[in-house]
Amino acid sequence: MNGNVILVSDDYDMLLQLAVGLRGTPDTVTMVESARPLARALQLVVHRPRAMLVTLDGLENVVDVRALLSTSPETRFMFTVPQMPPRHPVARVVGEYGGVIMSRRDELVVMVATLVALLARTPAARQPRGAA
Repeated sequence: MNGNVILVSDDYDMLLQLAVGLRGTPDTVTMVESARPLARALQLVVHRPRAMLVTLDGLENVVDVRALLSTSPETRFMFTVPQMPPRHPVARVVGEYGGVIMSRRDELVVMVATLVALLARTPAARQPRGAA
């Protein structure tokens, strides 16, 4: 199934390398450089991408993270944070929605492999764990 993968970050070099790493997939990759990646991702998620990578700064509002995740439950989300472990409230919310958090310091090949693995998951709309 072809779809769209949206990469949103304030780091152009990382975006470019991730996009090159994903070039063999059947998905269309869209790179978006933004000084405020989470805010920009909140605008772009309405396009219902198959997957979205969003760079976080470590100071983001957990309400905004939850809003992003809940707007498109069928989207697979991967977040990068400046240092591990991420703040507990953010980690909890991302985990509830089946998302992945990685360090910005991780090797790009590992990030690409993680995105490919996320795209390979059987598509199914997710709800937070414990939701009725």
